Amino acid sequence: MLRRLLDLQNTIFEKVKPLQKVKPFASAVDAFCYEVPLNTKKAPFIRDAIDLKRWMVLVVVALLLTILMAVWNTGVQKMVYGSDNYELMDRYLESSNSFSGYFSFTFGEGRWITILKLGAIAFLPIVLVSYLVGGVCEGIIASIRGHEIAEGFLVTGILFPLSLPPTIPLWMVGVGVAFGVVVGKELFGGTGMNILNPALTARAFLFFTFPGKMTGDVWVGTNPTKITQSLSEMNTQAGLDEIDGYSQMTALQGINGATTEIKRIHVETIASNVLGEKVPQYDLIQTYFDKWSEGASESVELGSLSLDQMRAFVTGPLEEGGLGLLPGNFNAAHGAAESIFGLGKFTDGNLFWGNIIGSLGETSTFACLLGALFLVWTGVGAWRTMVAYGIGAFVTAWLFQFAGTHLGAEGGAWNPARYAMPAYRQFIVGSLAFGLVYMATEPVSSPGMQSAKWIYGILMGVVTIMIRLVNPAYPEGVMLAILFGNVFAPLIDYYVVRNYRRKIRRGPKVLAASSS
Repeated sequence: MLRRLLDLQNTIFEKVKPLQKVKPFASAVDAFCYEVPLNTKKAPFIRDAIDLKRWMVLVVVALLLTILMAVWNTGVQKMVYGSDNYELMDRYLESSNSFSGYFSFTFGEGRWITILKLGAIAFLPIVLVSYLVGGVCEGIIASIRGHEIAEGFLVTGILFPLSLPPTIPLWMVGVGVAFGVVVGKELFGGTGMNILNPALTARAFLFFTFPGKMTGDVWVGTNPTKITQSLSEMNTQAGLDEIDGYSQMTALQGINGATTEIKRIHVETIASNVLGEKVPQYDLIQTYFDKWSEGASESVELGSLSLDQMRAFVTGPLEEGGLGLLPGNFNAAHGAAESIFGLGKFTDGNLFWGNIIGSLGETSTFACLLGALFLVWTGVGAWRTMVAYGIGAFVTAWLFQFAGTHLGAEGGAWNPARYAMPAYRQFIVGSLAFGLVYMATEPVSSPGMQSAKWIYGILMGVVTIMIRLVNPAYPEGVMLAILFGNVFAPLIDYYVVRNYRRKIRRGPKVLAASSS
């Protein structure tokens, strides 16, 4: 019955002249339910078990857990941070230390219903606007050009919302997705012709056009002003100040706030109040502390300092045994200590499972990894790009970590603190896992040659960490690194093909040796 109804619809749009120009809108319904009603008229002819729509559907299936986590985690953060109740915040932070505690908190007292409701209210309108505006743009251009609406937007329309903060105004979602579709894809000829990832092109447009809506305290709820007021009320109720109070700081913001003036010894000293002798530079810190404590007016002990005592020690003059940090940088050093050493809410577990603040789809590394396994298993995802991206990012981060902890005076104690961040933590903060799995592997804007994918992935991994640790303007480097890789993908393919042809000319033995 549905097939007969769609055939009737297609017939009407073909025969009624005023409707012929908008026939792509009608055939899009047919393509969604069945397949594109189009037969190839000339060679080459290819028979395959998978078409573009099935390819895109598999990507959406791989995204299902990430989408679920986007709804769930957004709802959790909005419920807690917008509650005006510091006791609820304390229970949430305490429960986050274990699985049993977390599930007891989120499912207790019927909170899971509130969580799903708040998450859906934040997430679904963004997705609907993305598909609606992007679909209309695709349809209009298809009508002008006289071709069918391609199914490629099925993935772009969901990846773009997942890369956004939950507080993004809906009109900006529409503007961004329109830019991504029209300028990022259709301007180059449509699906299969774009040189940049359309979803990232849309996000980059919003990032540079409306930076105030894409950075800062924009990661919780749907109303930034309401969340700010709620946190202020909670801090007032609990009697906390701006350092040890509740905040919306993300792990990447903590790292990015550690300017070059904030050294490794500063953040390790702050972390020693929690980790004690586990911090690498504890003996050196103890040496400075012993000298500083001689002039203290009260008995103090390293590892159990009050906030004021810690501030006095870290910002004290070097000649008096202090660590010489400018007083204005102490807050940033405190935040960097939490991000680098995984203190408070930034534990490895919270970062890996997704119980943190961030863009809608980037928080859960676990969900992204399951999606990667599904894409690789189905043959849709380019595993070489994923592995190469990971290798490039890890090796670069490890080199920074090694240099930051071994080179320089006093075992690298006075190197910039951000360089000493453990390399593995780069994968569980920010959107590296999400970008590695879903953005970097976009087939059109990636190289086609297998060996080229290794170069492409490593390049993006290196650039990602370089931006994170060297460029002070952007806390995240994934978006710019992938777009940078997109630009160089054709050049990488060109030289790989050129090298391959050279080996063919030199003879089959050379080619076989290089292949093995």
